Amino acid sequence: MKNGANKKNRMMQTGVFKTQSDMLTYLLAKSISQKEKPVGSWALKAELDTCGIDCSTATIGRYLKLLDTKEYTLLCSNQGRVLTPGGVAWLNMMDERLARAQMRNEAAQNIKVNEYADLIDLLRARKAIEIEAARLAALYATDEEIATLRKSIEQHYSYVAENRDPVDPALEFHAIVSEISHNKFIKAMLSMLIFEEKQIESSMETLLTRERGSIYVIEHDKITSALEARNPQHAADLMQMHLEAILSAVKEQVHELEEFYGPTGMKT
Repeated sequence: MKNGANKKNRMMQTGVFKTQSDMLTYLLAKSISQKEKPVGSWALKAELDTCGIDCSTATIGRYLKLLDTKEYTLLCSNQGRVLTPGGVAWLNMMDERLARAQMRNEAAQNIKVNEYADLIDLLRARKAIEIEAARLAALYATDEEIATLRKSIEQHYSYVAENRDPVDPALEFHAIVSEISHNKFIKAMLSMLIFEEKQIESSMETLLTRERGSIYVIEHDKITSALEARNPQHAADLMQMHLEAILSAVKEQVHELEEFYGPTGMKT
């Protein structure tokens, strides 16, 4: 029963189902699809019990009638229900949505930063992604999108001039470049990486990359100029040099943290 409850919780955590009722409807259709013959309420109740869902046969009956109304299921006399072609199509769509959501959740868990040294691998991944993002942005970004990027740099300059923490506008620049690359996968992956980077960096009292904001904003400016010139190779080369400089700074700091605190960077 515990395993069933865990399965139920994992399914709700995907965000595919807004309510447990939505999930119950899906599970009933899924159970019907896995049977070679029509299936009734009692057999379906047993299936739900294995998922940690306590549901009466009367409640199951109401959900089955709802599936009938949507023409996803068909009642075969007193033998039980089968899926209609429309029900099969709906279930396949839901299966795909659930698989995608579970994959996204697993990917997000796998890239979770647990140690400061993980920042090095994270930035290596960022470099690989963002070099291509810069190249694509030079090719496909609209003039309006590049103008938005230019505004983010102006904000970055103002942060540096006012001696404010430049990390947020710096990361915003990279997020915008990924967005105007017009590649949704680059944008999605970089969004997850930046989120994790923010979590670990927020726990660091000192951050070398924060101290070098006045240098990085100039590098951002040069990358944007390459985008404005529609020079994909130059934009990619500048992005590579920029991220290699950031990676070098992080390696330097991580080495110091590990020597002083150990592999987690935390004082023991």
